[in-house]
Amino acid sequence: MFIEAKKIIGLPIAAMDAEAKVGEVRDLVFDPNNGNLLGLLVKMEGLLGPTLALSFIDILEWDPNGIVTESLENLVPASEIVRINEIIKNKIRLIGMSARTESGKRLGIVQDLLIDTELSVIAKYYLKDLISGLERVLPADKVVRIEKEVIFTDDSAIIPTGVQNATA
Repeated sequence: MFIEAKKIIGLPIAAMDAEAKVGEVRDLVFDPNNGNLLGLLVKMEGLLGPTLALSFIDILEWDPNGIVTESLENLVPASEIVRINEIIKNKIRLIGMSARTESGKRLGIVQDLLIDTELSVIAKYYLKDLISGLERVLPADKVVRIEKEVIFTDDSAIIPTGVQNATA
């Protein structure tokens, strides 16, 4: 199944053992080295409920109406999942990150991501240039690396003739 990252944020999380909603997705955590979805940050139920991490491998079911995990015990402090903890500490958040080509041409900012839930990877990046308003959809295989910006191959900046004013 493919789903946009922004549509995942705010979805309820249910635990089968609790037979109830236990929290709500607050953010997604991606590995900047390969674009893999590592897990979700979940705001637990209750006024002062903590934000915990749910590893991708502990997600049983993806649904446009919610996400299901086997057990409430799968939700743990982010510090217990080393790679997720590192990414949070380094403040790597793809949505809102600037994007450019290897040669430095600005492509805009990452507006959204298309996630392949079966493979746990980013399939596409939705970019928008805030100055020109130009929108682009680029496949994840065009990403060279992710640092403080998402760096795409130089040919990613080429816009086919006749579609300069089109939106993706």
